[in-house]
Amino acid sequence: MVPECRPLCPDQLSLMLPIEQAAHIAPWSANLLAQSFGERYLTVGIWQGEQLLGFYIADWLLDESTLHNICVAPGVRRLGYGARLLEDYLHRSAARGCACWWLEVRRSNAAAIALYQRYGYQIAGCRKAYYRHEDGVEDALVMQRQSEALA
Repeated sequence: MVPECRPLCPDQLSLMLPIEQAAHIAPWSANLLAQSFGERYLTVGIWQGEQLLGFYIADWLLDESTLHNICVAPGVRRLGYGARLLEDYLHRSAARGCACWWLEVRRSNAAAIALYQRYGYQIAGCRKAYYRHEDGVEDALVMQRQSEALA
């Protein structure tokens, strides 16, 4: 069975939360995840049958979109699910008229930075001490992508 991306609903929060908690150093709370549904949000999961493997959360305004969260369950990382989620996000948001995409990523997350660059994102700036880290704080790289980069 080929994994498929499909929108999530608030009733599936209990499936999202364990992945979020396992995937991030400073995970989003259940309340924050719950606020990520609605008309201006794209909240989509990647599924293998009825098993949620990962998800992304993004919003859009006019012709811009920001990817706020993308995560894959630790047990199924490095199998291409992050790339599938990113591709789905870019295509769904482009279908809504987006032509410019933004995200922030931990400076130390070389694998994610390489993935984003493979999909046309470029470093546009830095937010100092943006993320909490087990050793204190960490900078975020701000990355941007324009529509001509969409393959």
